[in-house]
Amino acid sequence: MTKSKNIRKILKPSREELSSMIASGLTPYEIADRLGYSSGGWSNIYKYCREYGIKFDNTINHELRETPLTQEQKDVMYGSILGDGYLRSTGHGSRSLVFSHGEKQLDYLKWKLGVFDRFVTTKTFGVAYRDFHGNAPVYSFATVSHPEITEFYHFTHPDGKKLVTEEWLDLLSPLSLCVWYLDDGSLNKRYGTIVISTNSYSVAEQLLMIDFFERKYGLHPKLEKRRNEQYVLRINASESKAFRDIIRDYVPECMSYKLG
Repeated sequence: MTKSKNIRKILKPSREELSSMIASGLTPYEIADRLGYSSGGWSNIYKYCREYGIKFDNTINHELRETPLTQEQKDVMYGSILGDGYLRSTGHGSRSLVFSHGEKQLDYLKWKLGVFDRFVTTKTFGVAYRDFHGNAPVYSFATVSHPEITEFYHFTHPDGKKLVTEEWLDLLSPLSLCVWYLDDGSLNKRYGTIVISTNSYSVAEQLLMIDFFERKYGLHPKLEKRRNEQYVLRINASESKAFRDIIRDYVPECMSYKLG
């Protein structure tokens, strides 16, 4: 007489069953165990997901990637990418936000960290040293990769290179303008003029910026020529206060010196 053995019954779940288990928060490992698979059976769960066309993210920080950015975070992102921020590849086409500032603006970097705190898993700033300015340190932090950040990368880098468009500029709120100015702008307290260092952009892109300021705020920045056939935006003293009034309520205390 053959002895009975305790054999785990292995079942292939239906699409509805698998979707329900994933939606309940079970990992592929837990699903495989529940269905009776031995070690390594989790690979079958991924196979079934591909077969059924079920997409899910069970990697580290997946809950953060499913959390929408706030409007404040998006506004800061819109302005930062015009300024000192950049969108870093994290693999598989995803992007994260990276912010970097020198020691004199460390409190400003802390302010940005406060804005994105929920999406930053490493709260300690990275430190690098520049080969100029006395080998001064540069501090930085990065968010987790996020679909809205990745989407913004493709929106602002249509061919893999950053390109300022009218559509991007129209997203800028007063908070976005504030961050852009705090990153790349300066106030000449003697003459009352403002310069925004836009020399990394083409003349065509800078003309779009001028048009944006005229359309949205009635301001009239000028192109000011610098060396190497580069230009920056200059806001004359007659309109400087009007610009500062637009951003005044959004400037953190540590950067109030830029208001004059």
